[in-house]
Amino acid sequence: MGELYEDRRQEPRFPAPGHYRLETGRVGDVQGHILDLSLNGALFEYGGSVKLEPGSHYPVTLEFDGQPPFRGDSLLVRVDSTHIGIEFYDMDPQNFAALSALIEALSRTRR
Repeated sequence: MGELYEDRRQEPRFPAPGHYRLETGRVGDVQGHILDLSLNGALFEYGGSVKLEPGSHYPVTLEFDGQPPFRGDSLLVRVDSTHIGIEFYDMDPQNFAALSALIEALSRTRR
């Protein structure tokens, strides 16, 4: 399954020191560290405390130091005991602009 996930990537991914919160509407939100980020999606650490299914949609909030939090809708494409892989499903223009600016800043630090 990991190979299939790798093949789906269309944009470069960058390490991104931040936190995420998935609003599951269940027992509670799922929270943790962001491992990497692209314009299309992200990979999150996951403790496996809430049962999540690939194909599910949840609102997601991404938080980074020095940036206001921003939100979008996510599609879970990968869930295992330690990781959640998402694709951004819907994001308003203001939040997409903030994500684009963050990706640009991450790409400059990588060069």
